[in-house]
Amino acid sequence: MKNHPPRTFRDDRDDEKFMKIALKLSQRGSGFTEPNPMVGAVVVKNGKILSCGYHQAFGLKHAETMALENLTVPGTTLYLTLEPCSHFGKTPPCTDLIIAKKVRRVVVAMVDPNPRVNGSGIRKLRAHGIRTRCGPGGDWAAYVNRHYLKFIKTATPYVTLHAGISLDGKLTDDAGHSRWITSEQGRRYSHSLRGEFSAILAGHGTILADNPRLNLREPGWEGKTLYRVVLDSANTLPLSLNIFQEQERFPLVIFSSNAAANRKKKVPLHFFVRHDANGLVLAEVLEQLSKLGIASLLVEGGGRVLDSFIRERLFDEAAFFISDKIVGGRNSVQIFASGVTRLEDALELVDCRWSEYAGGTMMRGFRKCSPV
Repeated sequence: MKNHPPRTFRDDRDDEKFMKIALKLSQRGSGFTEPNPMVGAVVVKNGKILSCGYHQAFGLKHAETMALENLTVPGTTLYLTLEPCSHFGKTPPCTDLIIAKKVRRVVVAMVDPNPRVNGSGIRKLRAHGIRTRCGPGGDWAAYVNRHYLKFIKTATPYVTLHAGISLDGKLTDDAGHSRWITSEQGRRYSHSLRGEFSAILAGHGTILADNPRLNLREPGWEGKTLYRVVLDSANTLPLSLNIFQEQERFPLVIFSSNAAANRKKKVPLHFFVRHDANGLVLAEVLEQLSKLGIASLLVEGGGRVLDSFIRERLFDEAAFFISDKIVGGRNSVQIFASGVTRLEDALELVDCRWSEYAGGTMMRGFRKCSPV
C-alpha cells in the first residue's frame, strides 16, 4: 500500500463542494431507481469537473459508469454519494471500472449497507492503492436514500402516510364526502408525490366511494411504473372499477383475507393473508410487497387504513396536505380515530418540513424512532 500525503483543509472544502453537486445529481433519479438506490457521481481533477453521472433508472447504467466510461484522463478524484459495488449484478462491478480508469482518489458519502457491498467496495479500492474517504455529505445521502436504506436493512418497504386533511384534522365532511377538502394546487402536488414511490395503497372503502385510478398523470413521471395496492378483505370489488384498468403500466396488487368466502384471484398479483379483529394483518402485506421488490409505499387511505398504519406504528414518514378549511362534524372521518388514552402516548413526528401552496400547507415529517 502506498503512503499518501495527509488530507488538507483545502481537500476537505473541495470534498464538501463536489459532494453537494453529486448529491443534487443523484436526486434526478428519484422515483425511477427503486429498489436500487439513487447515486450521483462527479469526476474532478485539479479543481475542475471533467464529467458527471447519475443512476437514471433501475436496470440502467450506474452513476460511476456514466461518469467514467468515456473518460481517458488518469489521476482523477471521483465523488460518489454511495459506496461503489464490487459484485456482479445487472451490471459489472463499478470498482473494476474505477481501477481500470486509474482514478487516484475516491470520496464516498456513505457505506452501502447492502450485504453484497457493505464496505467491500472501499476495501477493494484501497487494496489497489486508491485513496478513499467516507463521510462528506453522509446525512444528506442517507436522507436521499431513506427508502433504499429501510428496504435493505429491514426487508420491508419504507412507508409514507399521505392524506389531504382540514385544519381540524378531518378527512371527510359529516356525510363522509372527501371531495374536495384540499385545493386544486394541493391535489396536483399530491398526485405528483406518488411518483417518488414504488407503490401506492388504498382500502376497499376508498376504492368504492371514489373509484380512483391511482395512477400518475403529472408531468415528469412519463414511463414510470407504479404498483397499485388495494386492501379488499372480503374480495368483493367489482371488475368494472377504474383500478382494474391500465395494469400494464400500473400493476394491480390485491390483498384479501385468507378466510374470505371468495378465494378466486382477480389479478395475477392477488394474495390472501391473515385477518384479525383490526382487519388484514398489515405486517404480512408489507412482507409480501417486499418480496415483489417494492421498496417504498405511499398509503393514501381511507380513514380506517390510515388509522391502522398509525395504530400499529407501521410507517416511517407522513405527508399531509392541510387545507385552510375547518370541517368539524361528529361523524366526519379523522386521521387517527383510534387515538391514545394518555397524552404521553401521543404519536410524535420529528424533523417536520412545511411548505405553503394556494389554499393550504404541506407538512412532511418522520415518525420518532423510525427504524431507518
